[in-house]
This record gives sequence, C-alpha cells and structure tokens, in this order.
Amino acid sequence: MAKKNWISEILGGRILLRGEVSNNLGFFAFLFVLAIFYIYINFGIERSLLTERRNQRELKHLKSDYISKLAKLQYSSKRTEIEKKLKKLGSTLKPPVDPPTRVTIDN
Repeated sequence: MAKKNWISEILGGRILLRGEVSNNLGFFAFLFVLAIFYIYINFGIERSLLTERRNQRELKHLKSDYISKLAKLQYSSKRTEIEKKLKKLGSTLKPPVDPPTRVTIDN
C-alpha cells in the first residue's frame, strides 16, 4: 500500500507541492547533464565504429584490386609475353643469343 502512495504522489504532483524535489534540483540537473553527455559519447563511438567498418571494407577492396593488377603486370612482363607484343607491333628486335656478361673496370 505504501508503494502505491509513493507512486501516486509522484504521478499526482503532490511531491512537487511538498518541496522535496526543489531541494534536490541541482542534483537532478547534474544527472540530466550526465545522461546527455552519455548519449553524446555513445553516438560518437557508433559514428567512429561505422567509419572504421567502412574504411576496412574499402581497404579490403583496394588490396584485392592491387593484387589483381600486380598479377596482370607480372604476367605481362614475362619474356614470352613481351616477345609476343613486340611481334604484334612489328618490331625487328630479337632475343639475345648469348647470356649476359659482367663488365668490370679496373682503376
């Protein structure tokens, strides 16, 4: 029964008439500011996590793009592929017959 009286006092507004709330108004304002600050921080954390997820997705995409381009470049820079491209362009260059030799200069 005492619990019903307490709830009815709050909902009915009788607690405001007795002045118990006005004595603690500064404390209630402090709690309100803390609640607003807590909500602000949570939104900031959510925003930064969303940005991090977006950056991770983009990084994964860029990494796969880099790997595919690197594989294409390595394939096209093989000796046989270069010879095919030169023949297609009508070049008269021919592959070397002798292996490379080291040139040394004495002082």
